[in-house]
Parts: sequence; C-alpha cells; structure tokens
Amino acid sequence: MTIQSKYSLCLIAILLLLGACKKDKLNYEYDNRPLKEPRKKSNVRIINLADYNQVVANGDTLTNFVVRRAGTPNENDYPGTTYFPTNGRLSKIWEVPQDVFDAREKANLTICNWTLSGVINMVRFTTENSYSRPLDYILPPAFAFKGQPEVVPVPRDVSAPSKPDHFKIRIINLTGAINSPGSNVNGPIEDLQGPVTLSYADGTPVDTKTSHIASANPVSGYVEVPYGTYQFKVLTEDGRTLPAISQDAKYSIIEPVNSSVLVRYNKPINQIYAPIKTYQPGGIYTVIVTPQNFRYYTNERDQDATTYQNGFQIINDNSLTPNTTYCRLQTVNAWKDQPVTIRTNGREIATGLTFGKAGAYANLVNGHHKIEAIDANGKVIATTEQLLRPAQNYTAWLYPTKEGDAKLLIVANDLSGMSYNGSSEDATYDRFQYDYIFNQRFLNLSPDNPYVSFTKDNGIALSLNASINLQPGIPLEQKPYITMGYDMPRFNMMAYRSLPDVVPGIWADDIPVRGSEDFIANKTLYTNINRPLPTHEPGIYTVALIGRTGNATPKATIMILKHNK
Repeated sequence: MTIQSKYSLCLIAILLLLGACKKDKLNYEYDNRPLKEPRKKSNVRIINLADYNQVVANGDTLTNFVVRRAGTPNENDYPGTTYFPTNGRLSKIWEVPQDVFDAREKANLTICNWTLSGVINMVRFTTENSYSRPLDYILPPAFAFKGQPEVVPVPRDVSAPSKPDHFKIRIINLTGAINSPGSNVNGPIEDLQGPVTLSYADGTPVDTKTSHIASANPVSGYVEVPYGTYQFKVLTEDGRTLPAISQDAKYSIIEPVNSSVLVRYNKPINQIYAPIKTYQPGGIYTVIVTPQNFRYYTNERDQDATTYQNGFQIINDNSLTPNTTYCRLQTVNAWKDQPVTIRTNGREIATGLTFGKAGAYANLVNGHHKIEAIDANGKVIATTEQLLRPAQNYTAWLYPTKEGDAKLLIVANDLSGMSYNGSSEDATYDRFQYDYIFNQRFLNLSPDNPYVSFTKDNGIALSLNASINLQPGIPLEQKPYITMGYDMPRFNMMAYRSLPDVVPGIWADDIPVRGSEDFIANKTLYTNINRPLPTHEPGIYTVALIGRTGNATPKATIMILKHNK
C-alpha cells in the first residue's frame, strides 16, 4: 500500500469518527410571552382611576420605578417586571395575583405616581382576599376633588345573569367638587356632582335600581338587560349628560360650560361623548362615575389645558366569552297601514305593528327560522326562511311588491363599528374600531320607484355607491354603509328618482324631505335643559324609502330606523 493510499484511508477514518460523534441539535424555541410564569389570580382587583403607575406590596417593589424624559427616543419604553411584564407599570385594572397575599390573605399596598420630581399622590391601604367575596378597590383621584376617600372597596358580582341572553350592569357614583376647575372665556366647567341615573341613548332610565344614585351611598344594585348594542348615558338630577372617558383624543376635548365635544375653540357640536358598544350575553359590567382628566381649548389659537371633570367609564366585571348562541331580530311594517304580527318558528315577536313602525328587538337562538307575517284577520300574508347566525343583528322588513302583495326581506345590520383599511403586507386586514359611530345604510322598499338615490341638499351625493340607484327590495351587500362626520353641519336627506346612467336624477318632490335633526331620538333631552340641538346623534341607522307613490297608499316617506338603543 502506498503512502498516499494510507493517508487517504486515515482521512476517511477521521471523517467517519467525527460523523459518529455528531449529535443532533435540539430545536430552540423562543418564548415571546410577556408573562412566562403562570400566576393564580386572587379575587381582588385594583381599579386605578387616578393614573397611579407604581406599586409596592409588603415592602417589595412590583413595578419598575423608571421615569423617562418627555421627547426622548425611549420616552415610552419601560422595562417590564415579573408582575407587570408589558411595561413594568400599574395599569387601569390590576387583577392582584394570589402570591401577593400572605398566609392571612392580606397584603399591604403602597400605590403612587412616580415622576421626575419624585413621588406624588401616594395612597397606602391593606387589601384582603376572600374566596367567596370578590372585591374591587377603586382608587379615584381623591387629590383632585372633594367628597370621596382615596380608596373605595366595592364587592363585585361574578354570578351569571338569571337569563342567559341578558347581561348585568350597575352604576357607582364617586362624583365630587373639583378642586381647581378649568375655565375659558365662556366660563368655568359645569358642576356635575350629585345623584346620577343610568339611561339609554334617548334619556330613558334603564331601571329604578340604577336611578338617582347618590355619592353618599354610591353603589347601585345590578340589573339585567337583554344583550345587544347600546349607548348608555349618565344623567344628573336635572337631566344634564356627563361626558364619558375616551381613548380618542378628539372626544376628550370638551367645552367647559356644557361638556360638549369641541371641534375648535368656541365651536362645540352640542354632543356629549358616550360610547356605543355591544354588551355580550352573560357579561357583567360596572359604570363608574368619578372625576377624570379632560382637555379644553383656552384661546382662539386652539391652545389647550387640562382639567378634572366628573365623567364616566365602563369596565368589565367578568371575563367575556364569545357569543356563539344568540342573535337579534327586529321587525318593521313597511307594507300597509294596518296592524300586523310577526312570528318566528311559531313564536310571536312583534304585534300590532302599523305602517312605519318597528318592533322591539327579540333575542333568538341561532339556526334556521321560519318567519311569518300575519294580518289583522289572522291570515299569513308573507313567509320566508332564513339562517340566523350567532352574534348577528337582523331586521325583517315587511314591504309590498308591485302588485301589492306582502313580502319579507331579512337584512343583516353591521353594528360592530369596524372599518377596514385594506390588506397589509402579511395578508391580514388592517382595521379600525370606532365606538362613536354615525353609520347609515339605505334601502328602497317602494315598488313604484324602480331606482332611487338618496342625497343631501340640492342633490349633493352622500356616497359613490351606497345610496345610489337602489332597487326595490334589493339591499346593497358590498360596503353598504356611509359614515357621517360627528362635526357635520346641518343637512337634509332627499330622495331622487334616478336611472343607471342618470344620477342623481329627478328630485322626488312628492316625498317629504328629512332633516338631520330627525336623527335625534329625543329632542327634549336638550331642550329641557336649554341646550341647543346637535346636528344629529351617533348611532347605526337604516334610511329606507317605504310606501307608495301616485294614487296608491300609504304615501311614500323616508323612514329612519336606529338599530342601537
């Protein structure tokens, strides 16, 4: 064997030996969870309404006590901690972990606001955990107003509503006199302390249990309400509306003297912000009323300042689960001026509906439904079958055909407040969700008008397609809603007889014009307290042309149906 052959065999043996010693590498997975150590929650929550940011429990700092200077690149970059992994700071709602409590189920907490100037606005108290009695410790900004303690312990109900398609809600009144009220040329902020009432959007009280709740006895009982989309408001004893807290900066700027949302200095829109949201079946909610930070304009250059004012916000008292069972159905008589009854799967859900009237919402179990309309003589005049899906909102419109026969049209309503912003690079959809919504869709349910377009004054278009050339009984499926601005000037809603190639067409002067004030549910909510009417009110609406033209009756009119309460 040659030297070269021996060298080659030796090299092969070394390579085989190295291969035999090679170990398979284990797959390494990165754990991106902010909280890697599971912690059991106690029954205690801290409701931080005073913008505190740091916590010390039993002498141990649970937050980072880091302060950043404004205007620096890392001003919002705070290191996480074991108990607050996201940013190391106390948030609005803290579900206190079980391991914070000692063997006696007690914990001594020091909570404060840590700034470049040091500690300001500190509060110390002892919490106690109970397995049978969930408890919230509400921390109002007691340093900014008079009338409430620094800590308000409140029991929290976590038992499910007695009716599975309902939710529970209550109100807590922690109002008081503001220490340093803001003011501008129009005057100081209005005084909103005192007893409060929880109401629907039109000012109707929700229940006697949530009405006239005084700050001296601040916690109401829970009441049960059918699940759905609501705009709850909080009213003073004389009928004034308190502003709600908003994450959207434009709704946090108020006119001091009446709490209206401001567009610019000295230009209020006479609307007081309150969110529209869907309250889920089985949900439990608390409306807390206490002073919070708002902004207001001080001069015509739109320079602003901050002030505390009594306002409200809504928090969840339990973990919400997706609604996979129930849907909602509302019925409308757009057929004739005679009472009709609507039933689904043999159950009456609306009775005595006359022309242009809508019934109350019915909560139904999802699935296939046979929907029938019955006239005053008990005759079934229209029938349709429809798959009703969970968590959806529907309207059943009874309307006439060209021959005068009755027909049912089921329309799905979008009450989500979602707005899509197109597709992003990773194939997901960018979307926004709004809780102060001015959305409208349009229907033509008048068989004598083959094409109808809805416009503003003098034929000015409302949209490119959502209100154009609508045919009888055919709802638009793609992008059916338009959004009217919260700061719009007053407008009129008009109907035009159009054609596919002629838009808007000829004004239908035999159909009464509707004004923007017709989108206000209860004008006395403003006039009773000597306040001017806003242009319109937020909500999700259907604007429908119903009735007949020519010699037929009932006469055509524009119906405005509001889908949230």
